[in-house]
Amino acid sequence: METHYIGEHLLPGELGHFFVLLGFVAAIVSAISYFSSARSRIPEVSISWKKLARAAFFIQVFSVLAVFAVLYFIISHHYFEYHYAWEHSSRALPVKYLLACFWEGQEGSFLLWTVWQSVLGVILICTARDWESPVMTVISFGQVCLGSMLIGIYFFGYKVGSNPFALLRNEMAGAPIFSDPAYLQKYIRDGNGLNPLLQNYWMVIHPPVLFMGFASTIVPFSFAFAALWKKRYTEWIRPVLPWALFSGMILATGVIMGAAWAYESLNFGGYWAWDPVENSSMVPWLCMVAGIHTAVSFKHTGHALKSAFFFFITAFILILYSTFLTRSGILGNTSVHAFTDLGMSGQLLIYLAIFLIPAYGMLIGKNRDIPSMKKEETLDSREFWMFIGSLVLFISAVFILVITSIPVWNRIFGTHFAEPVEREFAYNRIEVFVAIFLALGIAVTQYLKFRGTPMAYLKKKLLWPTVVSLILGSLILFYGDIHYDRFGGGFLAAILILMFCSVYAIIANLSYILFMIRGKMRSAGPSLAHAGFGLMLLGILISSSRKTVISHDPMGLLTGAFPKDSKQDSRENVLLYREVPMEMGGYDLTYRGDSVSRVDGKHFYKISYVRRDSATGKVEESFNLYPNAFINPKGQEGLISSPASKHYFTHDIYTYLTLVNDPTQIRDTSHYEAHLIGVGDTVFFADGYIRLDGLDSHPVTPRYRPMAGDIAVGARLTIHGSDSDQFKAYPVYYIRDSTYENNIPDTVTQLGLYLKFDKILPEQRKIELSIRQSGQQNDWVVLKAYLFPYISLLWMGTILMILGFAVSIFKKIAPPKSSRPPPALKTGS
Repeated sequence: METHYIGEHLLPGELGHFFVLLGFVAAIVSAISYFSSARSRIPEVSISWKKLARAAFFIQVFSVLAVFAVLYFIISHHYFEYHYAWEHSSRALPVKYLLACFWEGQEGSFLLWTVWQSVLGVILICTARDWESPVMTVISFGQVCLGSMLIGIYFFGYKVGSNPFALLRNEMAGAPIFSDPAYLQKYIRDGNGLNPLLQNYWMVIHPPVLFMGFASTIVPFSFAFAALWKKRYTEWIRPVLPWALFSGMILATGVIMGAAWAYESLNFGGYWAWDPVENSSMVPWLCMVAGIHTAVSFKHTGHALKSAFFFFITAFILILYSTFLTRSGILGNTSVHAFTDLGMSGQLLIYLAIFLIPAYGMLIGKNRDIPSMKKEETLDSREFWMFIGSLVLFISAVFILVITSIPVWNRIFGTHFAEPVEREFAYNRIEVFVAIFLALGIAVTQYLKFRGTPMAYLKKKLLWPTVVSLILGSLILFYGDIHYDRFGGGFLAAILILMFCSVYAIIANLSYILFMIRGKMRSAGPSLAHAGFGLMLLGILISSSRKTVISHDPMGLLTGAFPKDSKQDSRENVLLYREVPMEMGGYDLTYRGDSVSRVDGKHFYKISYVRRDSATGKVEESFNLYPNAFINPKGQEGLISSPASKHYFTHDIYTYLTLVNDPTQIRDTSHYEAHLIGVGDTVFFADGYIRLDGLDSHPVTPRYRPMAGDIAVGARLTIHGSDSDQFKAYPVYYIRDSTYENNIPDTVTQLGLYLKFDKILPEQRKIELSIRQSGQQNDWVVLKAYLFPYISLLWMGTILMILGFAVSIFKKIAPPKSSRPPPALKTGS
């Protein structure tokens, strides 16, 4: 007998799955029709097939958008009878994070990818002209593959895709709660919620931009594939360049947005950790940039056509490979970003093979037919160094990919290669030399001419940029105090060389804009992008090599506080008790307490920073940071903390929590009580008494920094506990600049005792001692803080590089009216 469940909303799910299947079928019809149109040599027949293909593709686009709308409707209305809504959302989730629920799961991220590929397909239908049929054949077939990831139906016992509209009771069929028709009312009143790490504004905008970048790589691939298929080996370069530039721009933006999210949300102390998922997004970008440069080289000289084919094909293939890496579960625990395996590993490999084998097969098979210049490039030509630079980018990509794919090699060959212990150095020891070559190359290459450059001309044009760069580089070296010797003198030397080359890249490209093209911004795209890349390198170098830990534990209070397998160094952390100031990095830090978010259960801890004038003691600057920490209910166990930063142009103060006490147990209502006490007198508190042993007119304690003209007194106290334990305390009272009164309290943490030396009463020969005994003396946090110098250069360089891409795209798609077509290229086979 069929169970009739109470309160389920089945229509949206049925409608959504219908549109998934409709879109899948329409994509198949579109791909077949476009293929038939491209093959037909009869114009009327070709046009007829093209009309059918367009209609089918637009139906597919409508279906994809309908799927997106229905899934959003289900999530926003909290229909937790659907597994996807239950798994990734909750009633308390703010509206601004509802979209982030889409890309937390695999199905939603594939849907996002499909949406962007649909949008790009529509644009191509409107702009591709005679390239439409062969290019859209590939795009439509890509939609078939992506659509198959969402259909969630069985073929011959094998499940194809994962249905985002699957019901919770079907996905967890064995759970006893589903024997009750009223399970929704009794047991499933709320969803599992969005991972707190993803509840960040960057995760609302970063994945859509990154997936647009992923989707965009299929366009240069499709042009390259179509050119090989239709034997139009040279015609595709002109229409593909704007798309390649767009793909390079969007991919770079997405990757940098991910770095910004990591900097603001994760606590590894930076923005790039060579994480496998980070790497798998950057590697295709390196190949795309290599393809852009070889395509430009061919456009001007006829050289490097085969390389352009190879790089554009490889960029998309690497996107598919990275998709397999991050979604097959093969990365295991090597990445904090990877998805869990939904059983689609085989399907992802088929998706990869379907595009890889025909594309490389045609490239190899038609290698002899692709035109190439008989005359080799000369060493003094721009095209030669553009090709060498592209080759270096590709070698860099291969190196990164080999290390990132260690789990794959282990799975294929049954080996047990371990991840590098020093992951950062494992990559940087090679990439630093890649960066040196690239920085030097982008500084010099634009001053070279295509097909050859007189040496006297090159020396003349590079003289002043070189001189200025040497002067600025020397000033940075002299005043920058770059002394990153963690991995030896050789690595430090490479960093210093790269610093000079980065400055050279910036100055040379800005000089090129000002003096070579006389400030014509329409032609400044490449130079802006190169200068931005150089500025990025400089920001990375300075912020990483001079990153300084400013939190320290000189008294060893945290010795043994961290597990043995923890990467934390207890000496680089500071223990803060509530309302007890602690000096750190020129600031007085005070932990003020915490508050709990009603939305996600995060605890935000208020840390007060105060910097005083060293002479007068007056407050020069004060601000609060609110790092948060929580026990992550999804994906990871234990304490997860997100940093908080104070941003300046010259540096960032980056703070995060490494240990916290259980905040739910803290209910401290204690307050200070003032007592008048003389030398030898005692005063009682709940767990014992305090004796004033004496007063020192020149107090010595690490917590007090004496200044000229100070009048200071330290109180020597002995505290006797109820268990005959004795403790020492040394609060300080001082007057600075004749008027400014202040005190430096002391604590006895074992007794939860806080002691302040408030006043001196000379007529009574007494002092005023304020005592507070916390009922919860364990209200504390352990904090780690870094100073990141000039990290703003990294973000500024990113913006400048993206601007350079945008200017280049504008020039390609909107040529001046007076421009003439370039002369025909002389190529030979």
